[in-house]
Amino acid sequence: MPKVAILPTPLARAALAGSNPRNAATCGIYDVAGRLGQAHRKPKWLSDYIEQLIEKAGFPKAYPVLKAGKLASGVTRDSRWCRAAVDLWFDGQLPPGSRDAGAVAGRVEVDSRLNTNLHSLFEDVA
Repeated sequence: MPKVAILPTPLARAALAGSNPRNAATCGIYDVAGRLGQAHRKPKWLSDYIEQLIEKAGFPKAYPVLKAGKLASGVTRDSRWCRAAVDLWFDGQLPPGSRDAGAVAGRVEVDSRLNTNLHSLFEDVA
């Protein structure tokens, strides 16, 4: 069976960056787009949309990105945001009653994952 190799394209590097623990405190344009229900859109459309959200809806600004040797402050396909700031913005979009329900649902999801991992830790002990 032939081995499968990932070609070192910019998209492949970006996908690997998302799984790097050092980048856990940030999120990228497609993370934001997915939460907006727009992950199927092209980067240019997403950039324009997120720029409008920054200008008119209080969405957090992206960290500056180095493009062609200069800092770009606008939204690009390589933009990264502080995950906590993005989470707070999305939480602020929910009606007050939904915020509590979302926190409970998130806690249930985390507890479920922790229980699954805990079970796999002690599988051989029994």
